[in-house]
Amino acid sequence: MIRLRARAPAKVNLVLRVGPQRLDGFHDIESLLVPLDLCDEVWVTVRPGAGGAVTCRCPGRPDLDGPANLAARAAETLRTRLGRSDGVSITVRKAIPVTAGLGGGSSDAAAVIRCLARAWRVRDPRLLASAALEVGSDVPFFLGGGAAWARGRGERLRPARVPPLHLLLVYPRDPALAVRAGDAYRWLDEARSGLQAPRRARASASRRENDLMGPCLARLPALRTLAGFLEEAGATAPIMSGSGPTFFGSFQDREAVRRAAKSLARRQAGLGGIEAIAARTLTRMPGVAPWKSPRSASSRSTRTSSRRT
Repeated sequence: MIRLRARAPAKVNLVLRVGPQRLDGFHDIESLLVPLDLCDEVWVTVRPGAGGAVTCRCPGRPDLDGPANLAARAAETLRTRLGRSDGVSITVRKAIPVTAGLGGGSSDAAAVIRCLARAWRVRDPRLLASAALEVGSDVPFFLGGGAAWARGRGERLRPARVPPLHLLLVYPRDPALAVRAGDAYRWLDEARSGLQAPRRARASASRRENDLMGPCLARLPALRTLAGFLEEAGATAPIMSGSGPTFFGSFQDREAVRRAAKSLARRQAGLGGIEAIAARTLTRMPGVAPWKSPRSASSRSTRTSSRRT
């Protein structure tokens, strides 16, 4: 039995430009993605030669259990491509808000692929990237090394240099304000109906922009309050991440973010509650490590303490 664990980081889009819908139903994008220290925890158990189904559970979130979870789909996709029948059990402890534009599900899927690649000794990056893209457009990014410009569906990645950022994420808990990616892109297509997508200069990391934000705000005007909260708190360049509804803004340092988070957490403003999360950008993706149980860690600590005394 092989047991591995990995952290699955959230992401924000500092830039998201969207082209017209393609014949395959997807959109070409140009996006600057940056991973955050806000992470889910993913545990993967592989039973070589045992056979059986891929299982996935999310403690505290039974609605995310089962084969429809992107983490389970990633395992099934890679297992099928490699022609393996090993049993795979996945546990995901969620910290990243769901349906928030922060890439939590895609990151969980990539973490599973990274774990299985280590368990099965798969060293072909093209095979892993292809399997990741089959699961979702954002998944290949989370297999990379860190911040990157993403083009095409998101699979054409080029490393990017982004200075360390201290961010405050603001997410509405009201289910009525949740935004599914498919809806956000459809709203953009409808807003552009009969119009040609604007021609613009090459996207730059120095200017934050998100083509999906306008259509989402038009459909859900209450989301404007989130940007307003950030502006009042002193955030720089507040913007929506991905397909939303999470908004984020930059602060000078970690302490400024924490103060703003505490202040915003006390404000409900008729949104059914908001979640304010302090985060900072990561320079590289977390790695994969053996899964060590708390019991074994405790016994090691006791043995070490005994030797020292």
